[in-house]
Parts: sequence; C-alpha cells; structure tokens
Amino acid sequence: RRRTLLGAALAVPWWVRADGGAASPGWPGPVTLDYRMSRGLLSGTGRLTWQPEGERYLLRLEARLPLLGTLLTQTSAGRLGPQGLVPERFTDERLRRPARSADFQRPDGPIRFTGRSETAPLQPGMQDRLSWMLQLAWRAQNEPRLREVGRELEMPVVGARGDVDLWLLRALGAQTVTLAGGRTVKAMRYERLPREPGDTRADIWLDPSRHHLPARARLGDAKDEPLELVLVGS
Repeated sequence: RRRTLLGAALAVPWWVRADGGAASPGWPGPVTLDYRMSRGLLSGTGRLTWQPEGERYLLRLEARLPLLGTLLTQTSAGRLGPQGLVPERFTDERLRRPARSADFQRPDGPIRFTGRSETAPLQPGMQDRLSWMLQLAWRAQNEPRLREVGRELEMPVVGARGDVDLWLLRALGAQTVTLAGGRTVKAMRYERLPREPGDTRADIWLDPSRHHLPARARLGDAKDEPLELVLVGS
C-alpha cells in the first residue's frame, strides 16, 4: 500500500480569495499550510498549497527532509462540483522514483495510469491520494451530521500506481490538539477503519476554525513507523 502524506502557518486566511473577493460558498479560499513532519527518529516539514480558481482547483503537497531535500511531491487538479472535489489528474513523485500519474477520463472513465496498461473504473465520488483530505474537510464543514461521534462515511480512493481502495472513515468527536509552537485547538478526529491488515491506517484531526482543514494527521501501516504531521500555528 502506498502512503498518503498530508501537506501543511496559514499564508492567507481561508476566507479570502487571491483577488480580494469572497471564497466560493463551502470552499476555503487560497491557502498554504505548513506542518512539522516526523516518522520515527526522522523529522522534516510538509507544505500543502490549495488554489481554487473559479470552478477549478489545484492542490499541491511537498514533503521535505533535512539533507535529503524533497521526499515527495503530489498534485491533484480538477473541478469543484456540487458533491465536492472532482479530480481529473493526480501526480505522485517520490525520491529516487519516477513520477507516476492517474488520469480520470471523465465523465465515464476509466482511470488510466502512467506505465500501466491496466485501467480502473471511475466510481461516483472517487478521490485521489491527496484530494481525499480536502474532500473530507469540505464534507465535515458542510454536513454537520458527519461530525457526530460514531458517524461513518465511505470514500473510494485511487493512487497513481493503480491501487484502488474503499476508505471507511469514522468520526471520533472533538479532541485537543497541540500545534507545533505550543498553542492548542479543539479538532474533530476521524480514523480510517482498515479492511485488510496491509491497508493504510489514518487518524486525522480537522480544525473547525480553519474550515476543517487538518491540524494533525497520523498515517501508516502495520509494517512501518507512522508518519506524523502537526500544523505549525502561533
């Protein structure tokens, strides 16, 4: 299973567009989030850039480690629809590995992958390994019932290497998160319920004061140390 790293101080408030106007209803305006990243004894930084423009969006994640440089770069591009994000292209580039991509042949599919003859069917509401985070934030912001403790939602998620999974996410309620810098916030925690032993495990804390964008995330599987991301905030 491939890991999804989340990116991550706010460069501009989420409610302000780059052109000075109001953000589209239900969507955060352009924003850059910085995170402290750790995995076992390793530590570094992550940066997530969200750029909506009209009915389109671009989401970009860069993860860096000291000395090694850029460890991972992911991008998701597509449309903003009435049901949330509609990804059209996802790219995944990792240290010492060739870049891979998943192209969503909308409206009916299939999904095509770099270097693979096999395709995957396009499912309703399908997200990629980066866009799922913003999709969850958008749904939590606009559907109060999804913030109820014990509430579950399913989300089909596809990676750039042909992996397709149905993610089951459960709301665990509000918890206190200590940001990098020492300030605390109340954030809504969600966990991914793995269906198989090798599935990616995810715990995500969404900050209501930042349009439910992630304040913290922990990702991993049964074999490796989890990846921890904590928002930089004053």
